[in-house]
Amino acid sequence: MRLHLERMPADAPIEFRRITDREELGQLFTSCRATARRVERPISHPFARPLRVHGVAARMDEYSNSNRGRFLALVDYFKSSADPVALRLPAYRLADGDALLLDGNHRATALWMSGLSVDVTLAMLCGPIDRRMLIDLKYWDGGWRRFLNRIRWGTTSDRARQATHSS
Repeated sequence: MRLHLERMPADAPIEFRRITDREELGQLFTSCRATARRVERPISHPFARPLRVHGVAARMDEYSNSNRGRFLALVDYFKSSADPVALRLPAYRLADGDALLLDGNHRATALWMSGLSVDVTLAMLCGPIDRRMLIDLKYWDGGWRRFLNRIRWGTTSDRARQATHSS
């Protein structure tokens, strides 16, 4: 994830959210993207969309052998652990209580797949929903038209550039 901290407001708060419900963990967005037909799609693919933790797990058979192996190795590790698994993960707060994992996508998905009790604490950065902060926010910041309108020369939040007409 390419989080541009230098663009983040200095007063952007960090909220902590504890998740102990497996279904709530399954609803977190990951940096894994897919189309209807393929997983592991790049962010530049026009039809790729971010998957939630449960969506990654549901499509596990579609991942490359090496990537699937990482997920499954973590599942085995969690199941063999004598201690309860507690994860501390960074996330970006989205609208309506949703969160995008900034790191720990494999660990969160493996914990969800393991069926073990869930104890996850998210440290959620509460910054603007703007792809200039984090490119993955492009799925939530209002779309490409809104983005283009904001970066046009002379356009700010309180003033729009005058339209010009060619004759």
